[in-house]
Amino acid sequence: MRPILRLLAFLLLCLPLFAQQQPSDDIVTLTRQVFTAVDAQKWDEAITLMKRLDALQPETQGNAYNLACMYSRKGDVEQSLAWFEKAVQWGWGGGRGSIYAGQTTAVERTSQVEMTAKDSDLEPLRKDARYAKLAERMQATAKRAEDYAATPATYVPEKLKDAPELPVLLVLHAQGGDKQATLAAWKGLADELGCALAVPAAPYPWREDPARGWGWIDDPANFALPNRSAEYQLPIEKALDALRKLKKLSPSKLWIAGDGQGAKLALVTGLHNASLYKGVAVLDPEVVPALCGYKVPTAKTNGLRLEARFDPALWKARALESPFKMVQGWTLAGSVAETAELKDFAARQVVLVEAVRLLAKAAEVAPVTAPATAPK
Repeated sequence: MRPILRLLAFLLLCLPLFAQQQPSDDIVTLTRQVFTAVDAQKWDEAITLMKRLDALQPETQGNAYNLACMYSRKGDVEQSLAWFEKAVQWGWGGGRGSIYAGQTTAVERTSQVEMTAKDSDLEPLRKDARYAKLAERMQATAKRAEDYAATPATYVPEKLKDAPELPVLLVLHAQGGDKQATLAAWKGLADELGCALAVPAAPYPWREDPARGWGWIDDPANFALPNRSAEYQLPIEKALDALRKLKKLSPSKLWIAGDGQGAKLALVTGLHNASLYKGVAVLDPEVVPALCGYKVPTAKTNGLRLEARFDPALWKARALESPFKMVQGWTLAGSVAETAELKDFAARQVVLVEAVRLLAKAAEVAPVTAPATAPK
């Protein structure tokens, strides 16, 4: 039996779309090296590697937590406390994670609060009187996340009061966004298109400070597992359920749009539920091949329309190949295009709004048919 349990949070935990500035291969290589050092209990080596990883992923709560664990195992309580406080400042407590028990041992995701309470790596830290205040802050973040995620933001235009069914647009904001601010920014388009608007509540706090906003994905490595992606779609289903309590939803006018990390989730959601959604509009999604490509044939059969936009300057700055060609190769109905450089929120919203307008325009001219089914 292994004498210790350690957190598995090395792979891109809570990494925002705009923060990664190095090729992902560097991160993968460093991650493997960290695992090897941790398994060998070579704490100085593991700390050095983790700090290099942290430099590639600025202000990443999972990296800070792991450094707290490593310093604790090394016996340096002061540094452990310092890194644990950074993890709390960067939102630790509001997400989920796993305790690592070796590279070949299965792990189970649980709340970060519960995980921290039983992680044996932090036992020396929990004996320090200063830990209690940090734990309180962590628990406060968890409570705030629970309260925030309980209710989506919705809007139904007055002219739909007597409509027999609701056309619906769901909008998933970028990392660091907020449901109420997003709802306010998109109400005008909902009025214009004559559709209900729903902004699901992103469940993960981006920082301890609530003003820093919210995110959709706590652990991209976990998100990329096909059997886990449904977990991340639950806030979207909750938003749809809120509207279903008001009226029947239109089977021919149900669209989902997203920016950045929200686009990543919107794209997966649309492809995985192509008999439900009629259109997906996304701006700069990080495309996960393991979750997307194999769903394209079914999406085509169901007539899913995709309006995808990519800012080439953004992907060039990240030193990564743009997923533009990959998505273009799917040849779904709609269009895939590169944009001019998008420097601020207003410019990004203009591009995404125009993409949604194209979805709505296509719905007006398309015949209403029963949803197709995937070929067997």
